[in-house]
Amino acid sequence: MLPGGADLNLGCPVGRPCHGPQEPAAWPAGGATVDQLVASARCETLLQDTLDAIRPMPVWQSASPRSGVRLPRPGTGDALQWYVTRGRDVLTVVSEARRTALAGAVEGHWRRRGWTITALGVGRELPRVAATTRDGYQLVLEFGDLGEAGLIASSPGADRPEHPSRPWAAGGCGRAPLPYVRCSHWSAMA
Repeated sequence: MLPGGADLNLGCPVGRPCHGPQEPAAWPAGGATVDQLVASARCETLLQDTLDAIRPMPVWQSASPRSGVRLPRPGTGDALQWYVTRGRDVLTVVSEARRTALAGAVEGHWRRRGWTITALGVGRELPRVAATTRDGYQLVLEFGDLGEAGLIASSPGADRPEHPSRPWAAGGCGRAPLPYVRCSHWSAMA
């Protein structure tokens, strides 16, 4: 575990963190319910499943976990909706020429899983892909202006996955880390 609670997978086999699976003590604390713990574990599973499908696997670190409550949408009742969000910051430099290929690999994996693609931005500079699983979880892969990439999974109850840049822009956790790890495939210019 690095300072600030982020896991880093540098030098670990197939891109996984060097330690074992997260212990329940690392999951949401305080008033977390069993459902929230299950949702957290499901988000982690979805993220790892997606990363396992990318070849070669990029280097990543865990993003800060988030959870909260949102007001219901108009006409859907008066119950508050809780959600959990988990993410991965991609630390591998993905060249502008390879960003669309990475988004395409993720999109193809999600389609093979039978998930619904809900957004597809195919721009070469800032490609984006989002999907919803059969059980209502939402995933998004998005690139930022400086080449930073984030993979986010949100539990049902969330209106949409949180964008990697949004919490930092609001002054919450600081900037998303810029990629710095070179890869002969993803960092190639053509």
